[in-house]
Amino acid sequence: MARIDPSLIDGKLEPMDRAFTGRQIISVAVYGLIIVWINAYICHELFTNQTAPMNSMHGFWVALAKRGGSSWLHSNWWQLWDNGIPFEFTYAPLIPWMISAWSAIRGITPDLAFQSVTGFVYCLAPLSLFLMAWLITRAAGWSFLAALFYSLTSPSQIIVPDAEFSFRHLWDARRLFIVAQWDDTPHLAALALLPLTILFLVLSIRRRRAPYYAVLVLLIAGMALATDFGPIEVLIAAMCLIPVFPRKDYGRNTALVISIGLIAYAIIAAFLPPSMLLAIHRASANAEGGWTAGSLTALAIVTLGWIVLWRVLDHWTTDWNLRFFALFAYLTGSLPVVAAYLHRQFLPQPGRYKLEMEMAIALVVVFGLRSIVEKAPPTLKSGLLLLFLALAGEQIVSHRQYARNILQPADLTQTIEYRTATWVNQNLPGIRVMLPGSIAQWANDFGNLPQFSGSSWSQAYNQVQQRGLAAVHNGGDTPLEDARVSLDWLKAFGVGAVAVSGPNSHEYWKPFTHPAKFEGLLPVLWREDDVTIYRVAQRTASLAHVVNDTAIVSRPPAGPRDTDAIEKYVAALDDPSLPPAEFHWAGPNSMQIRTTLSPGQVISVQVSFHPGWHAKVGSRAIALRRDGLGLMWLQPDCSGICEIQLDYDGGWELRLCRYLSFAAVLLLLSVLLRRRRA
Repeated sequence: MARIDPSLIDGKLEPMDRAFTGRQIISVAVYGLIIVWINAYICHELFTNQTAPMNSMHGFWVALAKRGGSSWLHSNWWQLWDNGIPFEFTYAPLIPWMISAWSAIRGITPDLAFQSVTGFVYCLAPLSLFLMAWLITRAAGWSFLAALFYSLTSPSQIIVPDAEFSFRHLWDARRLFIVAQWDDTPHLAALALLPLTILFLVLSIRRRRAPYYAVLVLLIAGMALATDFGPIEVLIAAMCLIPVFPRKDYGRNTALVISIGLIAYAIIAAFLPPSMLLAIHRASANAEGGWTAGSLTALAIVTLGWIVLWRVLDHWTTDWNLRFFALFAYLTGSLPVVAAYLHRQFLPQPGRYKLEMEMAIALVVVFGLRSIVEKAPPTLKSGLLLLFLALAGEQIVSHRQYARNILQPADLTQTIEYRTATWVNQNLPGIRVMLPGSIAQWANDFGNLPQFSGSSWSQAYNQVQQRGLAAVHNGGDTPLEDARVSLDWLKAFGVGAVAVSGPNSHEYWKPFTHPAKFEGLLPVLWREDDVTIYRVAQRTASLAHVVNDTAIVSRPPAGPRDTDAIEKYVAALDDPSLPPAEFHWAGPNSMQIRTTLSPGQVISVQVSFHPGWHAKVGSRAIALRRDGLGLMWLQPDCSGICEIQLDYDGGWELRLCRYLSFAAVLLLLSVLLRRRRA
């Protein structure tokens, strides 16, 4: 591929191609240290204290770090959530892996390691923003101001506020709240890599050298391994960057970016296989309504705005950096703005892009004012700088006080999440349970509890299970109807106990519409702080059941309250005339079943179906099938005693994706080594 002159765009010498001086390097190092110090000073309890924001998914990621085992290297079955799912479908692996690694290196608990990882990405995001801005503009001071502006303000709150509008919300420590008290650490991790990704996009497009390509591939892969938002962030950045370079290069620049993106995808394909992309699409469609006619309108509105902005930029500036910053701010901002004010969207969860929006606004505001301020008299410039730094000082004090308030040390063992999970772990070992809200999100930080729920809805493997979860939360307009529908779903999925959080509990979400619906219907096993655990009557605690083939659920229920399709199956589970089936796990990837069968009988296994499971009777392979609930069933064709072995190997898709990932990594390393020897 032909190279372009690395120092020219439209015949002009670019700032980023000028050589460094020793003085510049020292000043940049000082600026960078100040940025890191300010952010670390604000959030330093994250590195030392164990806090407990239970209204979060923090325990969810710690559970993956604690119990992921060797799943990072080969496919394993995750027994603990949603009746069992492939480990790849739990969540993007970067943050859990970092927790596990940092816990082992430092010899600290995974819970504290998570806090440290959160603090690290909180400090990294403004630092990487500063480095990117400096390296492409060579304006160290202005890049520092942009990073400072990003660190200490929340401009999204005066454009598309989370709650009521007020100019004072500009000063909120929203980014700290989002990661420390809520659950966006993986998202911020991807965002922290985004400025570096943009930098190497620029270097790859302008200089076309293999080392830049390789670093860019790894950065894109890292963003995708952090969160599903990562690839979308890269796409947005590339769409804003390619148009600011000469039009004659649009084609080859686009081809280059696509090629690099495909290699990056090959590296992370093991944790983002095509079936997961389909699951994410289905989960988004079920939760948010999917693509609609309004989505097309939203896309048209954003496109029109882009065209108008492009014409404005033609008259405003020829600086490609500023053009990029403006386009980037527009595109990231348009997603939450159109969703909030016009109630239309074409990407899932558009409100989550406020984090990207704030980073882009910091760049366009500071560098947009640069040309104006630089023309001002020195005394005015000094006064403006003094005002900016004074406001920054106020914000540092304000953010520090806020952090001190929300990052107080906390004892996890005193929380209702810990107490509930610990009781279940000790008293109902191996029994599948349904836990509500924040208790479900934290439960597997505290023990190996197999759950009916527990996963992230945004990439739920089995959408029928999600309907069942919604039914247990609200299955009818009256408590009695709600209880009837709920029990059908709970029994169908092999749930032996259900915990309900009442209105006075400390469980955060309180998802039950009728929290008292099981009173008098189910025996109470445990009650504390308005959280009650009820026993769900099952004829057997086994997850394998002998039923007649006519009882298998043949179609997915149409909605949470549609139990017609499962009533015959539930009746078969309670039928005492049918023989019991012994079931036990022989490791994470192996199940064993022993029962007695007669002609016309089949075995239902209340574990999520996946093509990676394989069944045998002796040496004879048995076909596994998916029923209407997304669970497994099989027809062993035995007469009398029947012993079945089921083993999981990930299936052809997950194996192929892992082979692809290993091959892509080896290819990348070989190219780099060959270039180094050359």
